[in-house]
Amino acid sequence: MNKNTSDSAVSHFLNEVTDQISYHPLRPSIRQELESHIQDRMEELESKGLSSSDAERQALLGMGDSVVIGMELNEAHKVQKSPQLAFISALLLLIGFILSGFIQWTPEQMANGFLYYIPGGIILIFTVVKGYPLLIKYRKMLAIFVCFLYMAQISLFSLTLYSGMRYSIPGTAYFATLLFVPVITVLLYCSRLNRRRFLTAAFCGAVVWMLFVYSSDLFTTDTAELIFLLSTFGTICFMIHRGILSGRKNYLYSIALAFLVFLGTPLILTASGRANGKAFLFPQSSVHNIWDNTYNALLIQELLSKTPLTNGLDITSEEMMSYGSGAWYFASRDSQNIGINTNDQEFQKKVDTLWEQGYRPRYIHYQVDDVTLWDILPQHYHNDYLIALCIFLFGWIPGLLLISTIGLFYLLLFKYITRIHGHLASSLAFSCGQCLLWQGVLYILGNFGYQYSVFPNLPLISEGRLSIIVNMLLLGLIFSAYRYDQVIEDPGNYKHVTSG
Repeated sequence: MNKNTSDSAVSHFLNEVTDQISYHPLRPSIRQELESHIQDRMEELESKGLSSSDAERQALLGMGDSVVIGMELNEAHKVQKSPQLAFISALLLLIGFILSGFIQWTPEQMANGFLYYIPGGIILIFTVVKGYPLLIKYRKMLAIFVCFLYMAQISLFSLTLYSGMRYSIPGTAYFATLLFVPVITVLLYCSRLNRRRFLTAAFCGAVVWMLFVYSSDLFTTDTAELIFLLSTFGTICFMIHRGILSGRKNYLYSIALAFLVFLGTPLILTASGRANGKAFLFPQSSVHNIWDNTYNALLIQELLSKTPLTNGLDITSEEMMSYGSGAWYFASRDSQNIGINTNDQEFQKKVDTLWEQGYRPRYIHYQVDDVTLWDILPQHYHNDYLIALCIFLFGWIPGLLLISTIGLFYLLLFKYITRIHGHLASSLAFSCGQCLLWQGVLYILGNFGYQYSVFPNLPLISEGRLSIIVNMLLLGLIFSAYRYDQVIEDPGNYKHVTSG
């Protein structure tokens, strides 16, 4: 058999194998690997005295049936689907869209709040399909671009801090803080096998973090800082547990805990950090007026205690007026903080007098005969208290059903994350999952009266405008990392490089 015939037989075999591979970008590497194996076997047989044609025939026979081989390789290297997680995610997105579009919100929410689900959905789909492959392919360019963005963000916040003029959008600080979790995860992974690079990455990450926290103090919140710290610490522990970060585990855990404490010092040592901790654990001791978050926490707890299991909150108009004005709480404590009716002829005079004295009563625009539940809820109930609102409207059982659905989402989320075998893919997915998890935990705690600093967003449900876009990006990266886990290997240039 001549060379052309030989090439044709091998090519026919390789074509039949690769035709079974559903993920087309994987076909060239599989073909090259099989072709190299066949060539090595032919050379071995020829060295034993067989002719080229006989060596080729024996090598191909030894490989087995091409279709079966292709099907087995496809089963081991295929794009993975996650139907359960996709279903529960779509269900929560639908719940969030309905809540933001059809429940009686403030006029600005009704105008454009739900529209952010449209770009959010597009970003989710694009990230699922292209996110992880693009991250692997353009990782160096993305690293430079992300560093530039963070430096620009810090510069803008520094200018704002010292000039008194706003050069940035306050909400970007919150989401930049959250997105720093997957960024630092990839950075640590890329340098994990080189001690010098790893320490440099850890040090640079710590410096950027401290600069970002202190320079953006006017805009970012302790909530984002807490989510970042918990998510990063959890991710590093996950990487240690899986052996992705090599070394003595007890030693590595201790170092990770030390970094957590060091980076968390602003939450412990600063006056605002201590105040947030006190308000979270003991809200009643931190109430000063009706506008405080701690007062909202106590109001939510009070209303939840009066809500039945199967029906919505049922209280009289007089009771609602008492809750709306704050009289239920301040009448026995400080009556100067009770709301003032705007229909009162002496309204403005009372307001001016109380403001001069340091009081901040709420302005009441409704009467006993037309007061509704919407009038007595905290100002941002449409976004911050969706779970509590569900309980108020429909009872505890529907509210607990919603919480159970959210819990099922997180259970499935981490079930799929733990199935990811690739070191980089699993680390990235776990870091994104941690960001989603801690947002949900703090949001749910706030809905039961234990609010830490300002409210986070509830992923997929609490629309929060930018939160839909950012959380769709985080969720999309998880889907994408799981989807391509078996067809995209960790980048080869992340192998160990001996330090000088």
